[in-house]
Amino acid sequence: MLSLPDAQTNFIDTLCDGPDCLNPALFSGPADRILLGLKAHANTISHARLVALEDTFPLTRELIGEAAFNELSREYIDMAPARAKDSNRIGEHFPIFLHEFPVNESAAQLAAIEWAWLESYHAADAVALSAADLINLDEEALLSMPIAAHPSANSVLLSAPLASALEDLQKLHPHCILAVRPESEVRLVALTANQAALLGLASQENCTMGNLLALAFEVPGEQAPLEPILHLIGAGALIRTR
Repeated sequence: MLSLPDAQTNFIDTLCDGPDCLNPALFSGPADRILLGLKAHANTISHARLVALEDTFPLTRELIGEAAFNELSREYIDMAPARAKDSNRIGEHFPIFLHEFPVNESAAQLAAIEWAWLESYHAADAVALSAADLINLDEEALLSMPIAAHPSANSVLLSAPLASALEDLQKLHPHCILAVRPESEVRLVALTANQAALLGLASQENCTMGNLLALAFEVPGEQAPLEPILHLIGAGALIRTR
């Protein structure tokens, strides 16, 4: 008799790799009825995973078309990276997968942004730093304030024009797109290279507001060095860590 862990492992292997993996001790009854039941169960799971991808990437699906998205999705869910994920995270490697196929580069990029949006949606809550938090601080307190990126901050570096669904952000000529959820809703925010660099610094350990200010003032030709920091604060992308 198979142990429960062994039975579960063999059941999953059979669904993924076919009936040749089935241990005869797993089920009793006629083989043809067992295989018919497994096929029905596998089809149900496959359909659920395809629906999960559709729900994860609605804008990408709209951009490349229903038929093309469905064809790519069916190929993707049979690949090892997708099979290793449950339905909640099945789309994690989908943007990378799209880069390897003859789809519009903007579509693969849009999928990455949609995944960043989902990651932000499920991230831990935290109180975002606001401009009001800085008003009454003296210079020493301001410079020593410990800063970090908001736990929901996820950015996507752009390598192609943004898809038409995000054309309002394209007008800002962004270096990357930030997904962040400082309150109840996820925001998509356009970031310049300077703003992205500051956010990257804030993501490192033991960062302070003084570190951000020092980096902001080092940028050659920057006429308003505080603006990139204020932009991140306004987006809700920074938190005070203690």
